[in-house]
Amino acid sequence: MSKQFPGHARAVIIGGGIVGCSTAYHLSKIGWQDVVLLERKELASGTTWAAAGLVTQLRQNRQMSNLVRYATELYANLEAETGVATGYITTGAITVCQTEARRSEWLRAAAMARNFEIEVHEITLQEAADMVPGLSTSGLISAFYIPKDGQTNPEDTARSLAKGARMNGVQIFENTAVTEIMTRNGAVCGVATEQGNISCEYVVNCAGMWGRRIGKMVNVSVPLHAAEHMHAVTLPIEGYKKVFPSVRDFDGYTYFKSENGAILFGGFEPVAKPWGRKGIPDDFKFTQLQEDWDQFELFTNCALKRFPDIQNAEIRHLEVVPESFTPDSAFMLGEAPGLKNFYIGCGMNSVGIASAAGAGRALAGWMDRGYPEEDLWPVDIRRYFPWQQNTKYVHDRVIEAVGVLYHKHYPNRQKTTARPTIQSPIHDRLKTRGAGFSQIAGWERADWFAPQGVEPVHRYDWRRPNWFEYQAQEHLAIRDNVGLYDLSSMGKFMVQGRDALAVLQYLCSNDIDVKTGKIIYTPVLNARGGFETDFTVTRLAEDQFFIVTAAATAVHDLDYIRRNIPAYANACVTDVTHGYAMLSIMGPKARDLMSALTDEDLSDSAFPYFEAREIDVAYARPLAMRISYVGELGWELYIPSMFTVPVFDAIAEVGETMGMKFVGMQAVNSLRLETGYRHWESDITPDDTPFEAGMGFGVKFNKGDFCGRNALLRQKERGLARKMVMFTLKDAAPMLYAGEPIYRNGQSVGEIASGAYGHKLGAAVGMGYVKHPEGRIDNDWILSGTYEIEVEGERIAADAGIKSPYDPKNERVRM
Repeated sequence: MSKQFPGHARAVIIGGGIVGCSTAYHLSKIGWQDVVLLERKELASGTTWAAAGLVTQLRQNRQMSNLVRYATELYANLEAETGVATGYITTGAITVCQTEARRSEWLRAAAMARNFEIEVHEITLQEAADMVPGLSTSGLISAFYIPKDGQTNPEDTARSLAKGARMNGVQIFENTAVTEIMTRNGAVCGVATEQGNISCEYVVNCAGMWGRRIGKMVNVSVPLHAAEHMHAVTLPIEGYKKVFPSVRDFDGYTYFKSENGAILFGGFEPVAKPWGRKGIPDDFKFTQLQEDWDQFELFTNCALKRFPDIQNAEIRHLEVVPESFTPDSAFMLGEAPGLKNFYIGCGMNSVGIASAAGAGRALAGWMDRGYPEEDLWPVDIRRYFPWQQNTKYVHDRVIEAVGVLYHKHYPNRQKTTARPTIQSPIHDRLKTRGAGFSQIAGWERADWFAPQGVEPVHRYDWRRPNWFEYQAQEHLAIRDNVGLYDLSSMGKFMVQGRDALAVLQYLCSNDIDVKTGKIIYTPVLNARGGFETDFTVTRLAEDQFFIVTAAATAVHDLDYIRRNIPAYANACVTDVTHGYAMLSIMGPKARDLMSALTDEDLSDSAFPYFEAREIDVAYARPLAMRISYVGELGWELYIPSMFTVPVFDAIAEVGETMGMKFVGMQAVNSLRLETGYRHWESDITPDDTPFEAGMGFGVKFNKGDFCGRNALLRQKERGLARKMVMFTLKDAAPMLYAGEPIYRNGQSVGEIASGAYGHKLGAAVGMGYVKHPEGRIDNDWILSGTYEIEVEGERIAADAGIKSPYDPKNERVRM
């Protein structure tokens, strides 16, 4: 007897791949009733069925690694619960390194993994060969072993999750495509299918390659595009074990796994083949694409080198299927900006099998609580902008996005495809002055400046990239003289209306009720007291406030403000990012330079720190803010975009007479770290409170109620278990980036959140949360310890401090 098609559900999940099945399973496990999963064809028939099934735990950060660690637990035990075998086995995994640069990457990764409680060992090449008979170590210099990695049968695992969901009441309908999603008052309210309509409170887009099309139904940007992905399987090879550790040769772009005495091998090529730009055929299910041995040659060459026996083995099958990839090669989770209760779980970038268990659990918890259990910003859908669903953009980027997974993962590594997208008004002027550009949120930003005769091209290195010396010159120019940098990419919002102050007072932990022209830095907290974001607010009038936030978080922050404006409030927020450029003039000689450009009195008494006003520069009236993110005297000029070029030319002309240097984002980052300024996403996240971050100055309890106030009061009463600490290495040679373990008296107590080279201090600096193993932490305990930071397998002695090692009293900005 066929099931009756429901007219209502609490939640409708679109897509029956492994992520959709996992989401349904986890919603049912936390007690959600009336959950319906709709699959356009058959379960697992899109991408899931053809996946290799590797479950590799270590990812680029703690959050993603936690998601996969959970998969190793769930998949191993799912059969006992559902009666449907997953085929999961613990095989271990070996990564081999052909170059010193790759070994440096993995020495850092192994140290990071230990902090994530993932077991990783560097092993000898002989040990690797003993574990994997047939493996040739020719041309290798090192190998790393992760004992608890595994592999699973993707289709069986998806069906086991689906069985578990059904056992807990989830209704699953195959051959049921969604044709429309209905909305009402800014929230989803139902879906339409050929079998009928379902009203609902939640919709979850787990549609895989179809995810972008589903998103367009409700004008939600879900930027992904399919690319051909391929692997080959040999017939059994004599003498090969039935099960052996998977092998990944990142330098050869290829992975290998056991397949009952045979070898399955495939990989992630640096130049991929996009697929499906004109749409996906309606009859697509369990579909394979045409074999392309030319495209596969890269993997074949590596396979012959790494497993020479393949030369005489018969290839049983070359499987070519499409998989979806995203512009930054990370998947998408969470509630979509601008539409309540519409959740995303797709764009898995060929790590869907390993990540699906954790992704489904995270989505279910997010829907249930209204927020994620832990910081998931690296995969948060709100990191993407509406324009990024542009078909040509995602098509061109996917050519590169596939290979990113096996690139050398250098800090600051730049994508080269789908550029340029957004340029500031002075882009060409910076380019002619030698700018090498990086990209964030689509914006081309000067990353560093090459002198005449040097090509401004990024050449990466773990120790001294090619821009290091030029960055040092820019860094020291701001410390000792004056520099200019372009941060037009910053997000800029206008909050206006009779109730604008009341809205911001509740959103912000600092006191926003200040005089006109005053700038306030403020944390914006969640109910748990963690940093939902942070930004500056400038009061322009009684009912008008100008907000400046980071470029990468503009969608997230705008959406958060909008969601927290009550329906009854007379207030609105408008994105004015592209209406203003921002040029920053910083350094001890900034006042001298500015005074040559304007008649305004710029003395400290007339124009104090954290104040703003319109001033004359060239023929424009930019809003000048006396504020700094680099720890020196300076002004940020917010210039109506059409005035930017002549204002820049006027500054450049005067600056040339004073030795002003043009400065890129690499120096801005090293300057802010040397001064101890925090950065949302790396140093402060939704899991960190202002007191833990050493930023209690941004909390004003006496102003009245604000979001997170009660949580902070409770924390203040019970004390802290962790706190942000600044570190300076005692050895001038090593570099700090992020993830390096922190040791106090020989005991692991945390990891570096962000690091850079402090060119004024002459050594790398970093900051990270230190945790007291036995409970409450205080400054005396922190400062009484002896500290080391592990860098590429070596522990480096470090000085620790609660405040910045450079200008600890923050006096230079007030000169």
